[in-house]
Amino acid sequence: MRRNRLLVAAIAISCAALSLSCSKSVKDDADSGGESTTTTEATTRTTRGVTDSSVKVGGISYGVYFGDAGLGVEARIKKANDAGGVHGRKIEFLGTQEDNNDATKGLDLTRSLVERDQVFALLPVMTGGFGGGDYIVENNIPTFGWGINPAFCEGAVAFGITGCVTNPSLKVGSNALGTSLKEMFDGDTDKTIAFIAEDNDAGRGGLVLLQTSVEDVGFKVVSAKASLPAPPEQPGDVSPFVADLLSSNNGAAPDLIYLQASLAGAKLADGLQKGGFKGMIITPSYSPLLLGVPGYNEIHVNTQFGMDPTLPANVEMLEAVHAVKPDQKMSLALVAGYLSADMFVKALEATGKDLTVESFLKTLNGGFTYSVDGVVGESRWPEMHEIPVPCSVMTKVENKEFNSIQKLVCGKNIDIG
Repeated sequence: MRRNRLLVAAIAISCAALSLSCSKSVKDDADSGGESTTTTEATTRTTRGVTDSSVKVGGISYGVYFGDAGLGVEARIKKANDAGGVHGRKIEFLGTQEDNNDATKGLDLTRSLVERDQVFALLPVMTGGFGGGDYIVENNIPTFGWGINPAFCEGAVAFGITGCVTNPSLKVGSNALGTSLKEMFDGDTDKTIAFIAEDNDAGRGGLVLLQTSVEDVGFKVVSAKASLPAPPEQPGDVSPFVADLLSSNNGAAPDLIYLQASLAGAKLADGLQKGGFKGMIITPSYSPLLLGVPGYNEIHVNTQFGMDPTLPANVEMLEAVHAVKPDQKMSLALVAGYLSADMFVKALEATGKDLTVESFLKTLNGGFTYSVDGVVGESRWPEMHEIPVPCSVMTKVENKEFNSIQKLVCGKNIDIG
């Protein structure tokens, strides 16, 4: 995916092409030593979606997998608005648009939110197939979400709660997964791991990052294949994938199998369990909808942020969520959406009353940091446009419930060959 780094030109594009409420101040008269001097200084003030009393946002998500993200955003925004807003402005949330993990539709929705609805920022962007990556850079659109899409990397306008997770250059990653597993096994890394992922850019890139992560601390990867159908497609018969995984360690089963699959993970896990696999099955899918689904019990769920509902920050989050939807269960998408909105609110607070796109991005890229104790590790900007937050945690599914078995573990960022 092409990335335009010429953000000075992007400001001009945003004003001329999109009529994004730009104005210029060109004259400043001053008295200096008794002489009148005139200087001309062009400044751009983009105030799209901003009034004295409100700021407008809206988002894009892949609803099948990230459907709860919008609720998380709504809950955090309601909390901020109920407290009087930010610097006197209430946040107007237009909700999330469904892109069906389709890049073309994602681009169309991005254009619509910016050009028709005049949103100040995209919040949240939570989809693997986001097609608006070039557009947000070229048009200087602040964007917040979970940075699992390459659009959150190599620019200066997109801010992921865990940084740039999948850098398209594949030159940098983290050893977070490896560090988390090493801690679980009390330092013993003499184990084999097989990975399987979906056949798309996120899947292929993710495999490189996951493999490097565990190898960095000493685990042996015996297989890493992006062979699963990409969403929204799903495999009808998982037996060929199961057979391949169970023989991936020189004809034998590995010690651990990581299923990087958004939709087919439980089905694969069920096939592995029925096939006699006794090792550890790991998935990134934390969803209460899967509890009780065949294959989902006794597996380990790997996430980039802490999902323990007893953590003080998560208790506070759930209180805010239940004020909007009393029966809502905790999910990965819900937490990611809430954190994205929380980061946006904190950035608004740090920017101050004089809110423009330019002042907002200057604040964020001028040393802004974000973290939540026990939930998400620290991101530092602008560094995190290139690297991920190197943290990870494991949760185990037992008796149709999530059991928090580990605290958030943070490793380090590493170079990839």
